[in-house]
Amino acid sequence: MLGNLEILVDRRTFHRSVLLTTLAAPLASVGVAAAESRTEVPRHAVVEFGLPPAVETHEMVKLPGVPLVLVSQMSNSHLVKLGLDPATEEVAAARAFPLGESDAMLHGLALSRCYPGHVWATHEGRNWLLLVDPGTADVNSALRIMRSIPVPDGGCGPHYVGEYDDMLWVGLKGSTQVLAINHTNPASYHLYTASRTPIFVARHPGTGEFYASQDETSQILHINPRTRATDQLPIPAAAGRTPVGLIAGPTGLVGRPARLGTPQQGTGTFGRIDNHGRLTWFHLESPEVSQAGLLHIAFDPPEKTIRPSAWLLGSSIICPLHQM
Repeated sequence: MLGNLEILVDRRTFHRSVLLTTLAAPLASVGVAAAESRTEVPRHAVVEFGLPPAVETHEMVKLPGVPLVLVSQMSNSHLVKLGLDPATEEVAAARAFPLGESDAMLHGLALSRCYPGHVWATHEGRNWLLLVDPGTADVNSALRIMRSIPVPDGGCGPHYVGEYDDMLWVGLKGSTQVLAINHTNPASYHLYTASRTPIFVARHPGTGEFYASQDETSQILHINPRTRATDQLPIPAAAGRTPVGLIAGPTGLVGRPARLGTPQQGTGTFGRIDNHGRLTWFHLESPEVSQAGLLHIAFDPPEKTIRPSAWLLGSSIICPLHQM
């Protein structure tokens, strides 16, 4: 069980800015008495950083070793460079750059290990996978598209992209598939049939198998890349619906799928998949976040030993009464 939890909230469409909220909240496994799970943790201030105007802001990545964050804006296909103050890590400057045509629907962002300093991106509306050089940490330095890989064999709607060794794993929303494609040899690929709608894909750090969240069917697709066999993990109704974020966790078990919840509110619930494909659910207990609609999750680097944290991204997009 994680001892500290930080909340990252993105108001996206409704305020056109990113709201970074470090609300530390107690964490409890579903069914565990609240009195046994509550811990006193400090509260921190809310800091809001404005972004260039856009209707839909989606993914963000922090470049390692440089004070630079990249943010994708899907509605106008702009990639935003956020320059950070090295001392405070607060946003000191921001500039948006067009990355392709305005209707290309720039979405997924992922760091590349094979091409250090570069990021992978997706054009969901144009069916391209892009390798992008963000330039220097100076927010005014231009971006460059280094490679463009078309989505093969009729697949469409690349949403998420992630680099795993020589392979890119991509969630194809338009064709309801998961694509595994070799970025060194794009002619080598495989398409896996999914349910509606595949969003994020993560590799299990213990088994090397892959999982894809499917937000319209409340299931998680399990893929064995060695045999290419697939099966579905159902989500219990009590945990909510609409599984979205998936990421490999630091415990060696697997990524955690976050949950948006019901049409009226979230459930403040996320889960962990173990080496045997079993799900354990956790629920946020603090009043501020017990009904949060959770989208994504991230973890501090493994070398951080003092107060390591999990970071959850919440959204009000399912809560009409709270739209801004």
